[in-house]
Amino acid sequence: MEVKKNRLNADFEKIPEAVERIFKNKRLAANLKLFRSRQPALFNLAVIVAILVIMVMYLLSPMSSVRAVSIDGASYLSDDYIKKIAGVNTSSKLYFTVPVLVERKLEVNPLIEDAKVSLNSGNTVTITVKEKKLVGYQSEGSGSIWFGNGEQTTIDDSNRQIVAALPKLIGFSDKELLKKVSAALNEIDDSILQQISTISVYPLRYDAHALLVHMRIGSYFVASYSNLKILNDYFTIYSQATDKTKCLWGTSKDQVAYTAACPWEQKESDTATAVTNVSYWYDAEGNVRTDTNGLPIEKHFYTDAEGNVAVDANGNPIAIPIDDKGIEVIDDKFQENYAAGYYTTGVLNTPTPAQ
Repeated sequence: MEVKKNRLNADFEKIPEAVERIFKNKRLAANLKLFRSRQPALFNLAVIVAILVIMVMYLLSPMSSVRAVSIDGASYLSDDYIKKIAGVNTSSKLYFTVPVLVERKLEVNPLIEDAKVSLNSGNTVTITVKEKKLVGYQSEGSGSIWFGNGEQTTIDDSNRQIVAALPKLIGFSDKELLKKVSAALNEIDDSILQQISTISVYPLRYDAHALLVHMRIGSYFVASYSNLKILNDYFTIYSQATDKTKCLWGTSKDQVAYTAACPWEQKESDTATAVTNVSYWYDAEGNVRTDTNGLPIEKHFYTDAEGNVAVDANGNPIAIPIDDKGIEVIDDKFQENYAAGYYTTGVLNTPTPAQ
């Protein structure tokens, strides 16, 4: 057995070197084939890795950041406030700033009605907003900001900054009245609203819902909420007033104003008739008449020469009549006609000239 084993080992040692080279070449060919079969996958993997490296380098570089953010359309809201809500600033990455998502962030804010966001060349972002119409604020309770559509939102740390530019609304315990006033203020230019310090409920003997508007320059305007549109021409009228210590009073007739003693300076009579309850105009069917905004039309009353509510022969207040559109038709010669006794029935009845 030992002899056979030695002989077998000797035979293996006699294998030619050429055979070894054949086996070696086959192994090399197999490895090369395997490498070539995997070459496309390796190439693709290398490309993906290279792209990822380039993207990471780009995103980490200043070239990918937003260079500037411009804000258009804002009046009350500051640029910083809008940028904070949008979540966009010069540290934001441009291609992570998706316009439609930023617009949604802005439009859920109660102070913003509409928003548009655009990405521009030079890595700049433009945000265009349309603010809701703000007409005033109340400080009672937690405080509220009122919009021109009659809605409101609570004052908090995020919007407290805009309160200083709005009129302060005082004495509005009647929310329905406040909604009417908000609708009327919706027609006032923002530039005028910013010049109003306070708007207070100031009941007069002939108008329980009269308003006292205190301008920031120190002057006063007295009117019903239905006459507030005159405020758009306030400074033109005020500049023409000869006695600027007096108040401007608004009237429904042609939406004009006149100067007269302020209500706290007018002489009051102990026997004066007062209108303490609000009354409205009704049509022939007994329905409350409404104006073009769908709001009930309140009755207002004439005053006599001493500022007291003028009354007819039966002691009833004499109402200022209205036309088909709900506009008051004021008698320019009321004091003269009233003194002459032409209002004893509550309406103007002038004597017919003799034939």
